[in-house]
Amino acid sequence: MRVISALALGTACSLSLGVAVVQPAFAVSEVEPNDPFFSRQFLPSDTNSVEGFLNSGDVDFFTLSGLNAGSLFTAEITSGSFDSILGFLDDFGNILETDDDGGSGLLSLLTGTVPASGNLNLGVTGFADFGLTGNHFQSGSYTLSLETFTDVPVSNYTAMEVPFIFDDISDMGTRVLAGADDTTTSADLGFTFNFYGNDYNSVSWSPNGLMTFGGSNSQFSNVNLTTTAPFNNLPSIAVLWDDWQFFSPGTDASYFYTTMGTEGNRRFITQWNFAEGFSDSPSPVTFQSVLFEGSNNILFSYLDVNSGDFRAFGNSATVGIRDVNGHLNGKNVQWSFNSPTIRNQQSILFKPASVPEPASTLGLLAFGAFSVSSLLKRKQEQKM
Repeated sequence: MRVISALALGTACSLSLGVAVVQPAFAVSEVEPNDPFFSRQFLPSDTNSVEGFLNSGDVDFFTLSGLNAGSLFTAEITSGSFDSILGFLDDFGNILETDDDGGSGLLSLLTGTVPASGNLNLGVTGFADFGLTGNHFQSGSYTLSLETFTDVPVSNYTAMEVPFIFDDISDMGTRVLAGADDTTTSADLGFTFNFYGNDYNSVSWSPNGLMTFGGSNSQFSNVNLTTTAPFNNLPSIAVLWDDWQFFSPGTDASYFYTTMGTEGNRRFITQWNFAEGFSDSPSPVTFQSVLFEGSNNILFSYLDVNSGDFRAFGNSATVGIRDVNGHLNGKNVQWSFNSPTIRNQQSILFKPASVPEPASTLGLLAFGAFSVSSLLKRKQEQKM
């Protein structure tokens, strides 16, 4: 059975931490009559699958009772010889949600939360009977698989200002997005990075100072991470999320990235180099993010964020991190939102709450030679 991450529903990544699986134990057979809804078949709470057969014009209704209210579930047609529809209903037979092809091929999959009654009411029917009335001509055997999860809280992150560290990679990193505006690209990290309990091996980003896991987001309009979900509700790292572009003529205006370090102590560095505000800003800005292998720390470093206009110093930007549904479940840490609180030559460290306080910031970050002065000099020359 395909298990869907309970804390990352809607993404392609599964949790390695933060979910305790309550494994139902028994397979049962469907017993007719189990339609209409008020003649539904009641199943033991430890049922993990139902073997059934759907006839044309039929709907098979089931109820699992005695579940933990508020726990998360997946219900999936894992095998079947017809185009299925799966429904989720309340205790009165009102449809809460339906799914057609959310599973494999023409099969169905639903995810959700067990209601306060502790009852999980499901209906199996054929396409295109979205009203669960039996209005279809599908028939065949099927397997309905069930899984419930107990949500175990995942520790949030803490954010702190640390001594400024900036490792200029514009002379050696991979260059992408030159001349780009509101487009995205992605790259492999070179190691596994754990973010809010999920493991990732790649990341996407745009010129707009935003990085995402499990998909891409070219959204130029920043949002408040504590109240609003970004496009696609993706796990996100907002380094300096604003409407930036790489159009500065005569400069190295681009996005650079590289993986540095040895196995177990690698870091993925990304650099927004000479980005300017859309459609133009008096001065470009340069900033970085660093993802650390092992500790899963995240570092933001701002070399020069004075754009010379209303965007200067983060005045119209979002700075922070968030997980899927972070605006609802509290899994976000927002440093600033539309506030000019970011300074030149400032570094901010985000670390999982379970990571001990470092005895030495330099020991934690383990950077090599810092090439800040040369880049600042080049930046000043570009302004002249």
